[in-house]
Amino acid sequence: MLASRPLAAAERILADPARMLVSADKVDFIGANTLGVESGPFGRCLRSTPSRSASALYQRVNITSEALRDVHWTWSVDRLQQSADIRKLSREDVGATIMFIFGEPSFFNKDVPTLAYVWTATPVANGVALPSQRYRTLAYIQLRGRADVGRWQQEERNVAADFRSVFGREPGQLKYIAVFNDNDQTNEATSALFGPIVSVQ
Repeated sequence: MLASRPLAAAERILADPARMLVSADKVDFIGANTLGVESGPFGRCLRSTPSRSASALYQRVNITSEALRDVHWTWSVDRLQQSADIRKLSREDVGATIMFIFGEPSFFNKDVPTLAYVWTATPVANGVALPSQRYRTLAYIQLRGRADVGRWQQEERNVAADFRSVFGREPGQLKYIAVFNDNDQTNEATSALFGPIVSVQ
């Protein structure tokens, strides 16, 4: 059993990708990523490695916007699809994504407000928000790119404020947190590690 780091008194785990292997819904959009649990510098983490595939783990939650003002996580991308560009459907691959989903997606209603923090080779500055070319209510915020490959990164985001900035309104209840990566468009190698997603109160 791999050990997780102890939580500080003010921290609350919103989703633990390593535990999501058994607690979350796995969706294979194309093929199936190889998923496993590893030990990282901040405790155990999930590794997701696509092989001409696209897979996600969706953890059901029920979280108010107040708990999303100070959200932290750690992640790392070992390899990145160099020709990927999320502004183009033909090259819309990501090294790593953490999605905050504010609604109940279904077969008939896939367009629910979703904020996706991404690590991609898209040639834009870190922190830039980009609309999805695939779904009307999916918005990307690129946090990392080529320069950060191979190093663990610690993120700190006010998810509620990012939602207001992107969608122009207050967020509702957060219904899912998902982790995802893919290489079905570029067929270029990528692999990512995801640590726990934590709210600091």
